[in-house]
Amino acid sequence: MKPLLFVITLLLSGCSFVPFFHKSDDVLPKESTDELKRSISVAPEAKKLIAEAQALWDGPWLECKDAQKALDLLDKAISIDPLDANAWLLRSRALGDLGYLDDAFDDATKSIQLSPNAEAYATRGGLLQKRGQHAGAKRDLNYAESLDRAEPLTYVFKAAEDFIEHDTSKGCANLRQACAYGLCAPQEKATGEGLCR
Repeated sequence: MKPLLFVITLLLSGCSFVPFFHKSDDVLPKESTDELKRSISVAPEAKKLIAEAQALWDGPWLECKDAQKALDLLDKAISIDPLDANAWLLRSRALGDLGYLDDAFDDATKSIQLSPNAEAYATRGGLLQKRGQHAGAKRDLNYAESLDRAEPLTYVFKAAEDFIEHDTSKGCANLRQACAYGLCAPQEKATGEGLCR
């Protein structure tokens, strides 16, 4: 029963453990940061709104302090620059935290259309998990891994799928992989709860 509780915690936490592109270049692989930098808004006002929204995520699991405020800021940013893929991706996470999974899925898809990258596909895969659409989640997560094997979010959501399927060994291996790429909080939580060693 413990693996199921851990999965529920992962899935309900929304964007709480998601690395954003505002982290330093030494935390994310060079390929990921280069791709993310290319998709950042060129409109100064939109950049400011996106930065304000990003500031609402913090802590070791990057918990959303105020998803509604983030959503409001990102709505404004998107109205200024509707071509910023990261604004759509962040808004997807805020919507997911607020329980608007269909809208969150649509925003993640828009982000993918604007800048198809591993983080966006992994995010959409996580949303598909929350919606109980595991085949679609696996497809997006496998594609995310094919785009960038160093995207840690992919392995966190793959671990959730493994735990759902009662494959604790594989789930723990995926959490170790996520940690190897810089996202260790989920593995630390699983280890602390006695799920992984």
